[in-house]
Amino acid sequence: MPSVPRSLPKRLHRKHGSYYYVSRVNGKVRWLKLAKDYGEALRKWAELEGGRPSIEWTVETAIAHYLKVSANRLKDATLESYTAAAKQILPVLGSIAIDALTKNQVYTYVVKRGNVAANRERALLSATYTHLTMAGVFNGPNPAAGLQFRNPEKARRRYVTDAELTRLMDAARGRMKLVVRFAYLTGIRQADIIGMRLTSATEAGIAYVDGKTGKDHLIAWTDELRSIWKAARGARIGDAVLFLTQDGTQYTSDGFKASWRHVKLRAKLKDVRFHDLRRKTGSDADDDTHAQELLGHSDAKVTKRHYRAKTIAVKPLDPLSVRQKPER
Repeated sequence: MPSVPRSLPKRLHRKHGSYYYVSRVNGKVRWLKLAKDYGEALRKWAELEGGRPSIEWTVETAIAHYLKVSANRLKDATLESYTAAAKQILPVLGSIAIDALTKNQVYTYVVKRGNVAANRERALLSATYTHLTMAGVFNGPNPAAGLQFRNPEKARRRYVTDAELTRLMDAARGRMKLVVRFAYLTGIRQADIIGMRLTSATEAGIAYVDGKTGKDHLIAWTDELRSIWKAARGARIGDAVLFLTQDGTQYTSDGFKASWRHVKLRAKLKDVRFHDLRRKTGSDADDDTHAQELLGHSDAKVTKRHYRAKTIAVKPLDPLSVRQKPER
């Protein structure tokens, strides 16, 4: 994540976990407490300043402040995506004052980048300017909104074959072997797997809330699924996480990615992403309906386009049998 600038807007100071508006009244320094939350403090600061933006606000400082304020509000996957996007934006647009960035500059940036990642980077810019507007720091048009242009996004269709899954299982060591098999059987997303709690186990199955959609899901037990759960749980009870690292600690997002990278490199499958296991789950499901329900999609088109990637063998036409059929 980009570092938060050390210099806050003029007269805004942070002390003992709260933000204060510091001014001089009748020759005395006055510390007016605004809020502990930075976003709320910014709104109050803007009111006291008459809505005037600080001359220190650049794209870089704006993005850094937005990510800091949103750290506990955005979903982990979104925050991670925005953090990666910021690293690409800042060297190009970071030094521009927030009221000087134009739609043309954003459009040119997206076009020159020419990839799917640029769409995410434009989304970060748009979200940042929306935040600045709501906070009263910026009152101009959002330069990243309404561009009516996106770099084309091609649906990923990488299907993990049964043989490749076997290689991944053989390459996985210790608890990662349980994770890989669990991911394939359930189709649960990475973030939800590493955050899975022991309390998700019920008599009927595994009950969890999808971290992306917020919907409740229940996956019924099978003998293999029970076996994986028991092996991962061990003798532990309570509300602890199910899957632990080899050191007995909870996986972080970066730590899990590192573990997965070791697995796929040992399996000599560099192009396989962990999310591809979810696509294999959807592709290997009995039919489109089963795949949609298992993956928790509300739109069947999403399931069919992105998660039914298995090649289906069809019989060729038999001219002889066609000729033998009576004409209508």
